[in-house]
Amino acid sequence: MESSGHCTESTEGKYMEKTVKKGRNSSIELLRIVCLVMIFWMHAADSGVANGIGAWIDIAVAVIGNIGVSCFILISGYYGIRLDVKKMMHLECMLLFYSWTGLLFQYVWGNALGGEEVLSYLLPVIGKRSWYFTCYFALAFLSPFLNEMVEKLSEAHFRQLLITMLVIFSGVTTFFFFDINSDGGKGITQMVMLYLIGRYIGVYRADRQYNTAKLAGWFALLAGVNFCLNGALYVVTGTVQNRFARDNTLFTIFEAILVFLIFRNHHFENAFVNRLAKHVPAVFLFEWTLRGFISHYMFDYVARSGENTYEFLLLGIALLLVVMGSVIDWARVTLFHVPEAWCVEHIYRLGDRCVQKIKSKKIAK
Repeated sequence: MESSGHCTESTEGKYMEKTVKKGRNSSIELLRIVCLVMIFWMHAADSGVANGIGAWIDIAVAVIGNIGVSCFILISGYYGIRLDVKKMMHLECMLLFYSWTGLLFQYVWGNALGGEEVLSYLLPVIGKRSWYFTCYFALAFLSPFLNEMVEKLSEAHFRQLLITMLVIFSGVTTFFFFDINSDGGKGITQMVMLYLIGRYIGVYRADRQYNTAKLAGWFALLAGVNFCLNGALYVVTGTVQNRFARDNTLFTIFEAILVFLIFRNHHFENAFVNRLAKHVPAVFLFEWTLRGFISHYMFDYVARSGENTYEFLLLGIALLLVVMGSVIDWARVTLFHVPEAWCVEHIYRLGDRCVQKIKSKKIAK
């Protein structure tokens, strides 16, 4: 899903001077895993809880957990995406495997699905069910143009572009509740903006170390204000809305930037963390099928939603999902790596031959 551990490099001298090669920092890989756990915890948080304590915990989880996807894209931007068709084909194979497996379980469990839902399982890249991966594919194919734009813009103009995008796509949403994209930040516009922010850090702030204590202090302040604003909405309306904790608010974006910088400040190498982080995209995709598996065959944790400790039970479920998903994906890679690589290679060659024939015919004309 994310690019390799080296930043995208350009043939242009200016860009190469400002872009620093970055080794595989296990601290950033650990951030991927932590974000995945927080996303899973947030997804299961019961926004309709009648219990007051549970509602407040839900607000806190949303404030912290909803930065996860933003961190994923910041990491991609920091290292830079280099479009590799074969890697995208491998990603598509992973999407098809887990989507089709999920569809099979839906029928096993007797869940009725409409035509559009079935299609979203059969063709996950073009369906809303896997919106993150749909947008990531779009971002990957846009990345050569985005990287070239970053290369040609001066630092000042690049910074002005980011400020303009933040004001239009996040500032208005944060303070006036008007979402110009009507997607809550779960779309390609948000991804492009976060990718460019990550590129800015990777190109112009790669060697700059920030004071971790100050970063943590700013994060605590932003998260605290975010929590209070969402808490005020809860008190006034009686329902948990978490409007200020949505993906495209300034609070969420800057909290994500601060957390990313905190983890980037610390560098260590750990083979286990690196291996586990490779399974993050697959586990992310398979989340809801795994939840169904737990509910059907292990225990119905949703039945305990009225308890004061329910939100903490959900944290345990989130950790269990990561463990189960990682083991399953390890098995998938072990069993299907060779046939998948064979299929990708032959399909790629076939496609390449078709492209070459089309080009040769155009030249002949």
